[in-house]
Amino acid sequence: MKITYPPVILLCGLIAQVVLYFTFPVLVNLSILFGILILIIGISLVYISLRKLSKMKTTFIPDGKPEKLVKDGPFRFSRNPIYLGMLLILVGVSISLQSFSSLMISIVFGLIINFTWIKHEEKKLEDIFDSEWEEYSKRTRRWL
Repeated sequence: MKITYPPVILLCGLIAQVVLYFTFPVLVNLSILFGILILIIGISLVYISLRKLSKMKTTFIPDGKPEKLVKDGPFRFSRNPIYLGMLLILVGVSISLQSFSSLMISIVFGLIINFTWIKHEEKKLEDIFDSEWEEYSKRTRRWL
């Protein structure tokens, strides 16, 4: 018999999960693993973004003067991949700690960065790169 009907496959999967849980439970705190995964993604995003800026020989210092407008690599998907990575680091730690109060710090960080540093940096980029910045900012989102 060929099982091709997705609800039947789902039911088989659910039965297998319950049977395994009661016969051979391997208990793992999945939120900690999920938090660590998000943390690793955040660290990787910051690292890759910094390498890209370094390779393009432009500043990665938040208040520095950029020499080039980097639009590829992680900057294709986000105008602020370093800040996005930093936010993911905080969110990953919050999830790993299973702490709602810690998650609030992540939200406050995102709001502070969004309404202070990013606004400041975008104004500077607009002044320096004018139409190139305008085109880039229209097709690339601020965060994701």
